[in-house]
Amino acid sequence: MTRNMEGDTTSAARIVVIEDDAPTRAAFCAAITRDPQLALAGAAGDHDEALPLIVAGEYDVLLVDINLGTRKSFDLIELSRANHEARIMVISVLGDEDSVISAIEAGADGYILKDGAFADLGQPIAQVLAGEAPISPGVARHLLRRFQPSTMAGSDAESVALSRRERQVLTEFARGASYKEVARKFDISLHTVGDYVKTLYRKLQVNSRGAAVNKALKAGMIEL
Repeated sequence: MTRNMEGDTTSAARIVVIEDDAPTRAAFCAAITRDPQLALAGAAGDHDEALPLIVAGEYDVLLVDINLGTRKSFDLIELSRANHEARIMVISVLGDEDSVISAIEAGADGYILKDGAFADLGQPIAQVLAGEAPISPGVARHLLRRFQPSTMAGSDAESVALSRRERQVLTEFARGASYKEVARKFDISLHTVGDYVKTLYRKLQVNSRGAAVNKALKAGMIEL
């Protein structure tokens, strides 16, 4: 059970929205309020307003934009990742490689471009809560192009031993597959997929699926 902004007990997932554009922030908050599976736990329009919400940590998902006025949100993402178990999803108009990579390296679990984001926030939030990594196709293309194995040194690969199946699972994630799609492809349970993910996180010393994919591609551990 969780607690919403009014203090009422609810089983809905608690969401904090960090967005500097007031109309966009209002639209996100309205979409969350309409969804019975979600509860708005807080909202902020700039870095200073966001900081106490993140320090308090009373949320299950942090929904955050990259640009917060004159500042970026990467340090807020890092702060949340370091101190809370909450999932972190970026929703931004910025889809350039530097923004995407910086957000994922800071600890973001998903990265959604704002095109179409207002229609159904419930689906990507449900995905990120389930341990998946919702990523817009345009963002995925940036990741794959940035981390082509042929352009990266493979020295890190020698220090991390991944099993054949671990490499297969990670490759499917790099191609954008969901947990369910991976389970179906290899005829294994969702629980088993989750076990593989935990092992990959431990071996690669990361804490998100996106970071695992990035590190593996960069080091040449997997090929697409």
